[in-house]
Amino acid sequence: MERNFLIAVSEQKKALLGVRFVGNFFSDKQDIKSTLFYSAPKSDVFWANQTSAEPFSRQKEQMDKILAGGKAALEIAKKECINLGFLPENLSLKQQTQVFSTVVDIIQEGKNGKYDAVVLGRRGLSMLGEAFEENISKDLFNMKFTFPIWLCRSANPVKKNVLLYIDGSETSFRMADHVGFVLSLEKKHRLDILIADKTADAASIMERCRSILLENGFPEALIRLRTTTLENAASAILDAVDKEPYAAVALGRSGQKSNPLLRLFKGPVCSILFKELTDTSLWICH
Repeated sequence: MERNFLIAVSEQKKALLGVRFVGNFFSDKQDIKSTLFYSAPKSDVFWANQTSAEPFSRQKEQMDKILAGGKAALEIAKKECINLGFLPENLSLKQQTQVFSTVVDIIQEGKNGKYDAVVLGRRGLSMLGEAFEENISKDLFNMKFTFPIWLCRSANPVKKNVLLYIDGSETSFRMADHVGFVLSLEKKHRLDILIADKTADAASIMERCRSILLENGFPEALIRLRTTTLENAASAILDAVDKEPYAAVALGRSGQKSNPLLRLFKGPVCSILFKELTDTSLWICH
């Protein structure tokens, strides 16, 4: 079954971390489809006060330059994908002029395109942080993520295996479903399920998670159950990552705040992992 990813692209080379992570993570890319997405920033000239004496030709020239830069960035990302083994026919390039802000445009495209995950490289991470400094209506952020987000700070080709942290929340089971699906055809990675041993009904939670993985076709032989005495989720995850170099950490994001971006950054677990997991991909779903 095909897995479909939206990978954000920019002119910065570090933005290719998302491309490189997906390319290195999957050994068989036969059924991996990816849309490389570029949201062209607004031209200061083009969007200036319309009473400006700036000639229209100058405005158009600057916007054309921005769009040409986006096209070049997409072509570079496509070339990188092909070098990593992506099938050319499974790659799509999409560029649009910025509607709201780059980060909101990415979220909207992720929502409308029904992707299995939205992948952000290092530039994408900084854009998420910058979103809080932009004068954007909160209404634009009051949307439920219908997709997991992969935050990629590195793309180490040697790293493998995924750590899935579960706590019995529905979001953690949704992440189990996501991980089971995207890894169902990938035999390179073992999946370690981690739960605090003092969690109520830990055994039944583990069994439900295991069943979800098996229903997605993930090999039972590649599932390892782990418990931790650390009740703090962030500490337990960082301790596990310190002992083994996982390629990715996956968890569901629980929280009551209405703003998904605020839940992503202000939550005590994800905010810590966002800062501390500098060499491991972080997968989050809501």
